[in-house]
Amino acid sequence: MPQLITALREFTSNAINLVFPPSCVHCSREGSLLCHICIAESTPLLQNVCRKCAEPLAKAGTCVRCREEKSPIDRLYGSFLYESPVGSAIKALKFDDVRSLGNVLGAMFDIEAFSRSDAELIVPVPLHKSRLRSRGFNQSAVLGRRLADRMYIDFNDDALVRTGERITQSEQPTAVARERAMSGAFAVKSSSIDAVVDKRILLVDDVFTTGSTVKVCASVLKSAGASWVGVAALAVQPIGALK
Repeated sequence: MPQLITALREFTSNAINLVFPPSCVHCSREGSLLCHICIAESTPLLQNVCRKCAEPLAKAGTCVRCREEKSPIDRLYGSFLYESPVGSAIKALKFDDVRSLGNVLGAMFDIEAFSRSDAELIVPVPLHKSRLRSRGFNQSAVLGRRLADRMYIDFNDDALVRTGERITQSEQPTAVARERAMSGAFAVKSSSIDAVVDKRILLVDDVFTTGSTVKVCASVLKSAGASWVGVAALAVQPIGALK
């Protein structure tokens, strides 16, 4: 049934696009879902940032907070700042069911840095089953599959699972609340252990903010035997931007 619902949604979306030509989800210019002007105006992530949380630094490296907490993330690869047109497109993909944006956004990852990671496997951050049913798709899986195709490496959207439904991260009042909410939220399926053991894994998510979600995912993957876990986030919203 979920696959039928997904197919019907995709059919409806394609039919609407035939009758009503797409317009940019950020500026409303006709012709494409995210126009070339808005793509050009999306702000790339700065170079001098923390390699694990993207907080601005005087010189690229690892910030004091990430060193002290011994973040399980080996490297964060962000492509854009969230507060730019790409952020509007991510919102439209997730909340307005404009899933045709998946290929557009997946093609916007800056893969030059990813290619130097020697990653062997891409794993998306999973949605809980109930949220997956209501949304019809996992935006991180859509982006991850496109990225895997571009990098010519394996993709596995079945390795990680959510173990329980929790309040959405964007609705958590503080970074501390996000950390607590994520405790025990993910697990590696027993049938997927062999797929992650000794692998260099790129964990894909649409937006990186506090990193609470991906830190738990990275820790779980390492506990299952992964040798290295990097995070590929299309957009980054540094903690300082939330203040």
